[in-house]
Amino acid sequence: MKFSIVLSTIFLFFSSNVFSNPGSWMPVAKNISSIIVEGDDNGSALIIIKGGVPAEYIPADCSVGGNGKYNTAPLNTDKGRGIYSMALAAYMAGKPVKLALSCIGARPLITNIQL
Repeated sequence: MKFSIVLSTIFLFFSSNVFSNPGSWMPVAKNISSIIVEGDDNGSALIIIKGGVPAEYIPADCSVGGNGKYNTAPLNTDKGRGIYSMALAAYMAGKPVKLALSCIGARPLITNIQL
């Protein structure tokens, strides 16, 4: 009995910490407010979330200079184009998404998107 209580407490402690770290999934799905496509051959799609991604889910290096709202998907890779396609579909359907981010320069890089 004591073992299961201790194990449950440890599990809850670790699981709550995992979800509050940069690079983890956003806790709540949010709608996309706009999508910007920039650049030429090596362009990127900037996915802007209504209300923004919560600051604790954006890696610290990404929010330098206020660029934390420009969640980037590179359009020169298959994965980036897939992320852009899902974001565009969610935007057009009015469906919320969850993002997981890392950094590309001073901007958040979308590593995963969930509809």
